[in-house]
Amino acid sequence: MHASRKKAGLRRARREDIHALIPLTSGPIAGRVRALRRLLKTLVADVYIHNADGEINGCVAILYRRSLQHGGLTATIDSLNTTETGSLADEVRAKLLALALDRARRRGCVAIDCATDDPALSSAIAATGFQPGGTHWVTSLRKDETE
Repeated sequence: MHASRKKAGLRRARREDIHALIPLTSGPIAGRVRALRRLLKTLVADVYIHNADGEINGCVAILYRRSLQHGGLTATIDSLNTTETGSLADEVRAKLLALALDRARRRGCVAIDCATDDPALSSAIAATGFQPGGTHWVTSLRKDETE
């Protein structure tokens, strides 16, 4: 860890973290704020942050759902991002990924998935035993993106 960093840690995200989390999310700004507010108060999701010296430098959002395909509760890593670069980014990413796996296990999930086009995250999840799955299809339902 970088010598100038005092204390880094993981904790559950809180409402007062919303504005600091916006750069770690994507989509229209109003949608990001609304989604964060809702995710932080629901029981079907966990949002955790990584902070160092009081600054939020990473977050992971894990969503839970029942799956007929997997025969039980499953988790999806919906978002895992960091503002760091280089080896510090790898360290933050690894901690957030380990936390996501631990939370899913503690919730009793039978499977966990993560769709990403980020090569660094792909490498990190492959290193923890994730296997490529089927093709993941997505379409936007936002009016301004479908026309």
